[in-house]
Amino acid sequence: PYLLGMCGYMLLYTIGSTFLYFLQAQVVDATIDGKAAQTAYFANVDVWVNGLTLLLQLFLTGRLMARIGVGLTLAALPLISIIGFMGLGLMPVLAAVVVFTVARRVTNFALSRPARETLFVPLSRGEKYKAKNLIDTVVYRVGDQLGAWTSGLLVWLGFGIAGIAWSAVPLAGLWLLLSLWLGRRYREVQGTTTPP
Repeated sequence: PYLLGMCGYMLLYTIGSTFLYFLQAQVVDATIDGKAAQTAYFANVDVWVNGLTLLLQLFLTGRLMARIGVGLTLAALPLISIIGFMGLGLMPVLAAVVVFTVARRVTNFALSRPARETLFVPLSRGEKYKAKNLIDTVVYRVGDQLGAWTSGLLVWLGFGIAGIAWSAVPLAGLWLLLSLWLGRRYREVQGTTTPP
C-alpha cells in the first residue's frame, strides 16, 4: 500500500502538471503575440522559478520538513494546486497562469520533491531502487499521457480553460488526501525494521 500510494502521488502530480501545461499554452497563445514574446515569457517564468526555488531550498526546506513533517510538506503542492486550479477556473487570464505556474513549480522543486524522496528512506535498498525507477519513469510517463488524453478529451467535449481547470480540482483534492496518508504511513514505518 505504501508503494502504491507513492505511485498514486506521482500519477496525480503528473496529470495535474500536464493539465496546467496545456492550460498555460492555451492562455499564452491567446494572450501573447509572436514567438519571441512567448519565448521571453517562458524564460521569465523559469528565472522566477529557479531563483525562488534556490532561496527556499537554502533557507526553508530543511527547517520546514523538520518542523511540520513529511506529510504536510507533501501536502503543500496539492494544496497549491487546488487553489491554483480554482483561481484559473474563476479567472482564466495570464496573470493567474503566471502566479499559479511559478507557485506550483517552486513548491514542487523546493518542498514536494525533497519530501517525496524522503518517502524512500524506510525501504530496503532493493525495494528503494526498483520502486524509484518504476515510479520516476513508468508511472510518470503514464500520468503524463493520461493527462494529455484527458485534457484533449475535455477540449473535444467543449470544455474551455475554466472548465478544464475546475475538473482538475477534485483530482488535486484526492492528491491532498493521499499526501496526508503517505505522511502518516511514513511516520509508522520509519521506526520499523521491516519495510512497508
